[in-house]
Amino acid sequence: MNQDWIGPVASHMLSGLYVTLWVSLLTTLLATAIGLFIGSLSASTTKWVQVAVRLYIDIFRGVPSLITLLFVFFALPHIGVSTGPITASVLGLAVWGGANIAETARGAMKSISSRQTEAARALGLGKVQALVFAVMPQAIRRFLPPYVGQLTVLIQASALTSVVGVTDLLGSARQMIERLAYMSPDAHAVPIYCGVLLVFFVICYPLTLLASYLEGRLRS
Repeated sequence: MNQDWIGPVASHMLSGLYVTLWVSLLTTLLATAIGLFIGSLSASTTKWVQVAVRLYIDIFRGVPSLITLLFVFFALPHIGVSTGPITASVLGLAVWGGANIAETARGAMKSISSRQTEAARALGLGKVQALVFAVMPQAIRRFLPPYVGQLTVLIQASALTSVVGVTDLLGSARQMIERLAYMSPDAHAVPIYCGVLLVFFVICYPLTLLASYLEGRLRS
């Protein structure tokens, strides 16, 4: 059986894996920043801030990640913002992922009894100090396990970037399958996609285990 196709395919997919990891890293950092910022605003007592936070979370959590990515990719040029596929993909996925992380942060903060804040205020702490020193340390324990789970979802969602022309792991795999199909009777699609599946499993499964470990550890 001819195995000459394996080397070129593996090399091309390795470059795609680098893009996937880079996009995943940037998306994670930006989504985390957005999520924590929006989530912290949920503690505000200002009515319009609460409404704005709720709208952002509900809208983007209710829209598929692919739709958000495509909207950002095609909408930005119409408002005069010129970006490449990678930048648009990171922004789109970060906006979508940020809403999910914001909901996780909001839920973690809301799960802390208001008596904790009242006790901190009774000890002489200001409103912000009570939030930072009394509420947030407890909320972090409840935030971390689902947050790590959200990171897994963001990494998996990075595969959608190939739809807008990013040569990530999935995109590079598709390119090689099309090239092999053109040059030979066998495109080797099954083993190539199995390789993609295996790589994502190797990346995401440890995060799944970490989320389970943190959930058990932080609840004990």
